[in-house]
Amino acid sequence: MNRFKVTGTYLSQPDYNSALLSPSPSFTLQSLSLVLDLISDRLIIAITGSLPQLVKLDLEDRPEKEPFPDNDLTYTGLQALGFCQQLTSLSLVRTCYNRKISFKRINDMGIFLLSEACKGLESVRLGGFPKVSDAGFASLLHSCRNLKKFEVRGAFLLSDLAFHDVTGSSCSLQEVRLSTCPLITSEAVKKLGLCGNLEVLDLGSCKSISDSCLNSVSALRKLTSLNLAGADVTDSGMLALGKSDVPITQLSLRGCRRVSDRGISYLLNNEGTISKTLSTLDLGHMPGISDRAIHTITHCCKALTELSIRSCFHVTDSSIESLATWERQAEGGSKQLRKLNVHNCVSLTTGALRWLSKPSFAGLHWLGMGQTRFAGRKETVTAMICGQRPWLTLCFDGCELGCSDGWEFHTPQRH
Repeated sequence: MNRFKVTGTYLSQPDYNSALLSPSPSFTLQSLSLVLDLISDRLIIAITGSLPQLVKLDLEDRPEKEPFPDNDLTYTGLQALGFCQQLTSLSLVRTCYNRKISFKRINDMGIFLLSEACKGLESVRLGGFPKVSDAGFASLLHSCRNLKKFEVRGAFLLSDLAFHDVTGSSCSLQEVRLSTCPLITSEAVKKLGLCGNLEVLDLGSCKSISDSCLNSVSALRKLTSLNLAGADVTDSGMLALGKSDVPITQLSLRGCRRVSDRGISYLLNNEGTISKTLSTLDLGHMPGISDRAIHTITHCCKALTELSIRSCFHVTDSSIESLATWERQAEGGSKQLRKLNVHNCVSLTTGALRWLSKPSFAGLHWLGMGQTRFAGRKETVTAMICGQRPWLTLCFDGCELGCSDGWEFHTPQRH
C-alpha cells in the first residue's frame, strides 16, 4: 500500500495543492495522513478528486482563528468523501487548545450524508463536532455494517440513546472510544457490554460513568484496554473488575477520586486475571493513592511495564524503594518497568534518587520527573540517573508516558 504522511508540520492550502494532489498516472495513493491549518470543503474535494483509490484518510487541523463560513468544512465536503469508494478508515479531527473552535457548520444532516456516502467504513474517528447529536452518530453505527473502530471526542450532545440498538447494528465493534462526552452514562456501557468482540473501551472524561456498569465490562472476555479516567467509580467497582476474567493489559483510573488504596487492593488482590495481565497502569491525580497502593502493585502485578502515579501527593520514597526492590527480586529480570511517571509527586525527596540510580530499574527507558524536588537539579539528577544508561530519557516537562502526547517542541534530558 502506498502511503503519504505529514505530521509535526502544518500544510497551508497552496502546499497541499502542489505537493500532494498532482500524482503521476502510475502512482496510486491509498493512505493519506495530514496535519493542516484547516480542513475545508476545497481540501476534501481536491483529495477525493485526485486520489479516488484512498483506503485510509486521516486529517487533523489546528486553526488559529475561527474559519470564514465559505472556507470551512460543510455537508459538501463530507458528501464528497463518497467518491473514494474503497475508503474504510476515516479520521477527521479539529484540535484547538484553549480555544472554542470546532466544525460549527456540521450537524446531524452532515453525518447522515457521510454515513450514506461511505457505508464501507470500518474505522471512524471524529473530533470537534459539538453540533452532532445521537441521531447523527447512530446513523454511522447503523449504516456502516462492518464498523470495527468508533471514536468520538468532545461530542457534547452524544448520549446513551445513540447506543440503544448497538448490538443489532454494530456487532463487529472491536474498539469504542468516547472521550469527553459528558452525557454518556453507565447505561451506554451496559449496551456496549453486549458487544462480545470489544477489545478497547475508552471512556476518558465521561464523568457520569459509575460502578453500575462494571459488571457488564467484566463480561467482555476480549477486552484488553479500559480507560475510566475521571469516571465516578469507587472501590466497590474495583472489586467487580478484580474478580473478573477480563484480560486487561492497559488500565487508566486517572482522576478517579473515589478509588483509594483499598480499591487497588480489591482490583489486584483477588482471584481475577488482571493481576497477571496488566502491563500499563495510570493512577495519576488520585488523592486516595498512597504508598500502600504501590506496595499492593509490587506484591500482586506479574507483568507491569508502565506506571503513572503523577500528582499522587501521598506517594513517598517508600514507593520508589518498593518498585526498585520488586524488580531486583524478580527471577531472571522478568519484572522490569520500562516507563515511570512521578511528575508532581511532591512528597518524594532527593533520597529517592538512591533508588532511581543504577543498579535499580535496569530496564527503565523513560522517567517523568517534572515538578518534583529533583526538577531544580536537572544536570546533577541527569548525570546520576542516566550515567551508564544512555538509553534512558528523563522528562521534566510534564509529558505523558514516553512523551507521546504532542509535546514536539521540548528536548528530554539525556546524559
